[in-house]
Amino acid sequence: MTCAVSLAAGCSGRHLITNKTYLNIVDSAFKERRFLYSAREDQLTKVLGEKLDNSQSDAIRFLYAFMPLSDLADYSGDFFLENSNIALDTRNNTSWGSSIPEEIFLHYVLPCRINNENLDSFRIKYHFELSERIKGLEMGAAALEINHWCHEKVTYQPSDIRTSGPLSTILSARGRCGEESTLTVSALRAAGIPARQVYTPRWAHTDDNHAWVEAWINGEWHYMGACEPEPVLDRGWFTEPVRRAMLVHTRSFGAPYGNENYINKYKCFTEVNVLSTYAVTKRIYVKVHDKEGMPVRDAKVEFQLYNYAEFYPIATVPSDENGICSFETGFGDLLVWARKGNDFNFSKISVSETDTLTLILEAGAFADRSINLDLSVPPVMTPYPGPSEDLIRKNAERVNTENQIRQSYIGSWINPADAAVFAMKINADSSRTAEIIKKGMGNYRNIMMFLEQTPLADRELALTLLGVLAEKDLRDTKVQVLNDHFGNLVNPLNLDKKGELFVNYVLNPRVSNEMLIAYREYLKNSLPADLSLKAINNPELIVDYVNRSIKIADNENYYKTPLTPRGTDELKVTDSKSRSVYFVSVCRSLGIPARLEPGSNTPQYYFNHDWNDVYFSDEKKPETAKGFLKVFSSETDPVPEYYIHFTLARFEDGRYNTLEYDDNKKVTEFKDELRLTPGHYMLVTGNRLNDSRILANISFFDLAPEQHLSLEIKPRKETQRPEISGSLDMPLIDHINLGPASRKSFKTEKGMVLAWIEPEKEPTKHLLNDLPLLKTELDSWGGCFLFLLTGSGKDEAVFNLPDYKGLPACSVSGFDTNMEILKGTGLTESGTGISYPFVILIDKKGNILYKSSGYRIGIGQEILKNIRFLQN
Repeated sequence: MTCAVSLAAGCSGRHLITNKTYLNIVDSAFKERRFLYSAREDQLTKVLGEKLDNSQSDAIRFLYAFMPLSDLADYSGDFFLENSNIALDTRNNTSWGSSIPEEIFLHYVLPCRINNENLDSFRIKYHFELSERIKGLEMGAAALEINHWCHEKVTYQPSDIRTSGPLSTILSARGRCGEESTLTVSALRAAGIPARQVYTPRWAHTDDNHAWVEAWINGEWHYMGACEPEPVLDRGWFTEPVRRAMLVHTRSFGAPYGNENYINKYKCFTEVNVLSTYAVTKRIYVKVHDKEGMPVRDAKVEFQLYNYAEFYPIATVPSDENGICSFETGFGDLLVWARKGNDFNFSKISVSETDTLTLILEAGAFADRSINLDLSVPPVMTPYPGPSEDLIRKNAERVNTENQIRQSYIGSWINPADAAVFAMKINADSSRTAEIIKKGMGNYRNIMMFLEQTPLADRELALTLLGVLAEKDLRDTKVQVLNDHFGNLVNPLNLDKKGELFVNYVLNPRVSNEMLIAYREYLKNSLPADLSLKAINNPELIVDYVNRSIKIADNENYYKTPLTPRGTDELKVTDSKSRSVYFVSVCRSLGIPARLEPGSNTPQYYFNHDWNDVYFSDEKKPETAKGFLKVFSSETDPVPEYYIHFTLARFEDGRYNTLEYDDNKKVTEFKDELRLTPGHYMLVTGNRLNDSRILANISFFDLAPEQHLSLEIKPRKETQRPEISGSLDMPLIDHINLGPASRKSFKTEKGMVLAWIEPEKEPTKHLLNDLPLLKTELDSWGGCFLFLLTGSGKDEAVFNLPDYKGLPACSVSGFDTNMEILKGTGLTESGTGISYPFVILIDKKGNILYKSSGYRIGIGQEILKNIRFLQN
């Protein structure tokens, strides 16, 4: 009998899983899930036929037993074995490896996947380098050192929702918090230190979320800001904001094992609630009954938090046989929404005032009903004391050195002049080529190779392909992938190659947030020949083919990382979203324009001069006729924006699902009527006040077939003038260290904004990225923005104002040495104990009408709301 037959069968060596009960769970799960990957069994399980020892066999089977569909579909057994061997090596050859409990190693060292990233060979490439870096260090010091290593490679920059793998993040030297934490957890695991990404799915006090890292060190979990090294563990810029969170959670890979506080246990993973590590918490209970007063079992109870102008479910907990569930959370307000089928009910609660809530499910959706909701968030707490000034100073010096190391790498990328020379050499448009190469960052060589290999006659179209890709795609797509999509492009309908239909919906290889791989040549060879020939005249044949060929197992892809089109085709099992991506990819590969409809994400193909919705055999097809919704607003300060001031949602299966439109899309940019599926809808509007309280409203309405409905977007307003919270001694402004040009353009007669900043920290970067979105409105005000560093002029290289494009026209920077100006506001005596960015809005007399301290999204929006009080 070989290792490929049973976990307990005669393989040599010690088992990795010594707990026999858990060993049986893994063995059973491995056997049960083989049907999922039977179409790829050879690619995955051939490694089990090799001469593996027991620990290797246990590791592979553990991974296969619980990994999501995306991993089963898109990676090979060799990939997982090589990664497993490195993990096992750290267990055997680090000073702490033998002290790591079995369940901690299985869940937090062995797995390659951290969250929803594109997996890559990071552990394979960097295991040795990281091991050398921490040689001789104890576990805690090693974890801090690895975070310094990560900071040398990557700094924070917001980006789209696709999570790049660690190698791609390093290639571009930047990533959002989810990518920074994925990199840092990967680096810790590569060195054999148990680690996990922890996550607040949405903040209560501001419109955003955040992810960071916990590392298991000598028996306890400690936290760090990913790629944001601090001198000690359990410290980060988010230490104070997270005390106001309503949930911090993580996922434990594999069947439940251990006794941590959980939200839900599933067969392949456990949702672990770690909020009590960071904040004061309370457990609330919800009872769900039907109209007859009987308890409802397996109702889905969503604990919804207002964020990004929607009520987002931060946790969903099923009711038990008594109709009861519970949730541990922070001291803010929530909307609790219970549903089963199409029956639902909801109520707003203040956690501090609630112990038990009873909800009676009702049938059907609401219509023509409007509800105002005043929402509070957890209070600001007295700050924790930080590390010593000496530790902070030494860490800051080291961080500056790491910035220089990273900047040196960035400086090695091709410069604009050389990019222009390259463009001339290949006879391509110089400015267009140089801009695309610039966006490619560390991936510039792949872009240049692709353009070089493209025939001269096709180079313009090749630039069009690169131009339609998302910036993140330019930063990590390999030349082989670009060559596949360009070299296998077909246009049987003779579409205009410069037109939107061809460029966006045939040429473009990206459909959603799937990993971009080469798939056109593969699909050309794997699809039935008659389908390729006939579908161009009848795209419904592709729908029929997908119905026959692809099975759906939504719950098995629990990280919700989309399968690639090739992965779906090979595995023949996928989730609903990945099936839609697959359908669109097949259409485009055959030259048929296709997309996911903006808003609903319904797959569509273009045929007979119209977009045609696609519903597969397991989906309920709604009425063919559409309803039409026109959104408008008379508001101008500010103009309402999607995901900032309002969202729309459609009722389905007992809840309202938010329609997905572009972030920060102004209501004035919804120029055409929205073409929507008839049904029940909900409009959410919200206005965050200076103190983070929210004036929200939810309004329900119906949209009938062929109906043309107009809907005004009118967020509730704070009508009272803000209280003056202090005043600035204006003569102090004259002592700011400004250059002559800045001094000449600096004006104060219309009021001004002062922002004390830490340019390398994420909260400041959010401020500097948010302001350009409101440049037009802020420029029309005419006031000045003064960005202040609290150090001396020697720190000037850290913050070069011209590097930040799109800031308000009157923007200058200077130094508030010894924090004299900050002290002059009267808001702080010593200048210590504040959180950055610290932002105030003052009138021409120096009266402070608005202030914000620390991490907060939308400061620009709040400034804009308060500017009107300067003008009255």
